[in-house]
Amino acid sequence: MLYRIEHGTNIQASAEIVWQHVTEVDIASFHHPAYFKLLGIPKPLRAEVTQPGVGGRRVAFFDNGRTFTQKITTWQPHTQYDFTFRADPGFRVGYLLDLSAGPFQMKAGSYRIVPEGDGVRLILVSQYELHGFWGWSLAIPVRLVLDLFQRYLLRGIKANAERDAAHA
Repeated sequence: MLYRIEHGTNIQASAEIVWQHVTEVDIASFHHPAYFKLLGIPKPLRAEVTQPGVGGRRVAFFDNGRTFTQKITTWQPHTQYDFTFRADPGFRVGYLLDLSAGPFQMKAGSYRIVPEGDGVRLILVSQYELHGFWGWSLAIPVRLVLDLFQRYLLRGIKANAERDAAHA
């Protein structure tokens, strides 16, 4: 079954600056919470757009030596960036869950940048699947961790974008 989670944050920066931090996110500057380490969630190191535009790719690198490859499905500069997920085989979270073939799999994501006041609202949507008994039994913990992870990403993008906007 396909599930969806969404969060947003207001950012005091232009859509151009926020777009830059969404597509070429400086994840290494984000503080990786200790509870993620305890939960067996690898630290994201960086994400690089290797081919911009629809049909292009972005690769996210993690400290476990694995990657997510994102195929870009929507590329509307300063407005919307959508993608599908493909985790490397053996990409594990929670020490046991293989994101490439296990009961929990990330399927797609979307960032939307909406003008609001003196800045923008950045909205992050993630879609994921849960399969079988183990997927069903993990529904609440997966939702809680994804909630924390989305907020972590949005906080980091917000901090970096507002820092750059203040120096512009």
